[in-house]
Amino acid sequence: MNHEPQRFSAPDGTEMVILPASEYSRLKLLAEEGDGVATARMIEARIAAGEGTMPGEVLDMILDEDLTPLAAWRRYRGLSQAALARKAGLSQVWVGRIEAGGGYGSRDTRRKLAQALGAPGWALEDERGTVSSDRSEA
Repeated sequence: MNHEPQRFSAPDGTEMVILPASEYSRLKLLAEEGDGVATARMIEARIAAGEGTMPGEVLDMILDEDLTPLAAWRRYRGLSQAALARKAGLSQVWVGRIEAGGGYGSRDTRRKLAQALGAPGWALEDERGTVSSDRSEA
């Protein structure tokens, strides 16, 4: 960087820094790359712990066809919603609702579905990386 950033205190006492936009962009990119490295290390740890992996075909369906993870795994295993529901001990309506993104199911529901699909439990987590509770399971 060719010049010193300017520092000042905001009215609430927070120390602030003004820097060139190019420097901000560079720092933001470094932070994003760091997030990617952290995610890769977390995945590597899951694999090392024997938590399983996701087949490329499943990932392709999620990314290319915009399917939910549950729908992609079900298709990959060649199961109908009704067959998956029977295997997991759930209603077909509930499986369809989860596949459509209308719910995520409880931790127990996701575990049952993962077992029925032969998928690692983490592969059916919602986009926040958590498993939500839902009162309307049948």
